[in-house]
Amino acid sequence: MTVSRWATRQASQDPNVTAEELTETANRLLHRQFITRGDPGGASHFDRIAHNLDYFKDLFGSFGFRFIHNDAWGYVGYVSPVAFNNTRVPTQETIVLLCLRLLYSEGAEKCYFVDSSAQILVEEEEIQTVFSSMSGGRTLKPGELRDILITFKRRGLLTFDQSHSLQVSADVTIRPTITEVVDESFLARLETWAEQSSDARRNAEEPDSGASDDEPEGTSAEPKEEPAP
Repeated sequence: MTVSRWATRQASQDPNVTAEELTETANRLLHRQFITRGDPGGASHFDRIAHNLDYFKDLFGSFGFRFIHNDAWGYVGYVSPVAFNNTRVPTQETIVLLCLRLLYSEGAEKCYFVDSSAQILVEEEEIQTVFSSMSGGRTLKPGELRDILITFKRRGLLTFDQSHSLQVSADVTIRPTITEVVDESFLARLETWAEQSSDARRNAEEPDSGASDDEPEGTSAEPKEEPAP
């Protein structure tokens, strides 16, 4: 493990932590994106960050990230302040991320929190339903959705039992960290994109009514081309 001089300097100011421990926690957070106090092994990293908060803020700020510390709900993490500024056509993973955010918002509005926490419980099938509505009726294969959920679990955005068969709709617990990754501005941009995509598909599916009565003589209505998938 390579220990930076920043970690060495910080450890010299706190007799309760070593430079190696600070480096280990920084690497874990960089790999995970979010660490929750209730995760296996998460409490020690969370407390270490809380006791050296300015150090970690400066460290991740030097990488261009916005550092997040939420003591009320027990999580720390980081996001890029410009992560979605140039998003034009969302990928599958991005759409699933939006689906999770929408489901979380709906559950939070109805106070469907799990065990007095800030977590919302949904079913995998619900995510598929929202994905279908956001992508013009297309659905993900069970294996595709499960792989995306595993990625988000690793990043600390949700948790679920990975041992379930793909034929079973797993219970997915969405964590409040989803609100840090998908902010309100990004949510609004993707909702607009979804509405435009839905309108375009509807217009493409409408049958051609033929030439109008006012059409000049000698011309004919051209059939509409189907949009590229």
